[in-house]
Amino acid sequence: MIYPTVSIGIGSYNNAGYLEILLDSVRAQTYPAIELIVVDDCSVDNSVAVVQQWMERTGYPVTFVRHEQNQGLVRTFSHCTQLATGSYLSLVGSDDVLEPELIALTVAEFARQPPSCGVVYTDCRLIDADGKEIASSFLRYFNPAYADQPPQGNLIVPLLRGLYLPTVTTTVRREALEAVGPHDETLFSEDLDMWLRISRKFRFVHLPGTLGAYRVHNRSAIHTNRLSLNETYFRIYRKAYFEGPEEWAAARHSLADHAEHYYASEGPEAVARLWYAFKETRLPKVGLFWLMARLGIKYSTLRPLMSR
Repeated sequence: MIYPTVSIGIGSYNNAGYLEILLDSVRAQTYPAIELIVVDDCSVDNSVAVVQQWMERTGYPVTFVRHEQNQGLVRTFSHCTQLATGSYLSLVGSDDVLEPELIALTVAEFARQPPSCGVVYTDCRLIDADGKEIASSFLRYFNPAYADQPPQGNLIVPLLRGLYLPTVTTTVRREALEAVGPHDETLFSEDLDMWLRISRKFRFVHLPGTLGAYRVHNRSAIHTNRLSLNETYFRIYRKAYFEGPEEWAAARHSLADHAEHYYASEGPEAVARLWYAFKETRLPKVGLFWLMARLGIKYSTLRPLMSR
């Protein structure tokens, strides 16, 4: 039997304490044709030594590359993609964990689907720094509206309305990546931009199950880089590749939310961001936020008054 190769790309940066757990979970996959790629983005802890010692101890084949200068998450994952040769690609953070059946079940789902299926995703758990479960469902934790019936097909509108896909348990067909082009390396986070572009040309399929774990700790991007995540959405919005009234309505609603979050996080360009969002959306709330920001009034002062 011929098994199509699945490339698993790990973007490694300062997660030495979690790397071996992830590597062991890749090695434990029941699927027999895996290409493991690890790109270390100039970690200053002992991540490189952990990978090297694991390779020596297990003998598991790894394409291991170390950046001499820190290049950021998107360029690191882009490098993983460039090195990958498999029919399918999964990009994983260096602090996450895979369940043993993840790749086997994902490939089987791809085999059941037509070539128009570009992405298969499934749910995962949330765990803390010690591996203790925070939530049993990533989808329900981040947006319960999509938990009971995860959307399939073209996901542009759900993605704009707050659907978060668990990257750790999301796998992409190579043809889909080739069709939409490389990662946008000017962005802080590549997920949303790539999912939107793929949705324009290919279908997403949800695979029932919980087949991995996404780790949340004090160095996670959702805690340390909120302003950069908001900036990423502003850049995506300015690409203006939405089509039809439903997509544009969802995109503008998301723009307003990101502008508010940027203001709430005391972003240094809050006045400019809120003005841009107001011109695009014409929402009175955004206009009020812009005026308050221009007057130097903090969001933390204004918000309690609005909730009365």
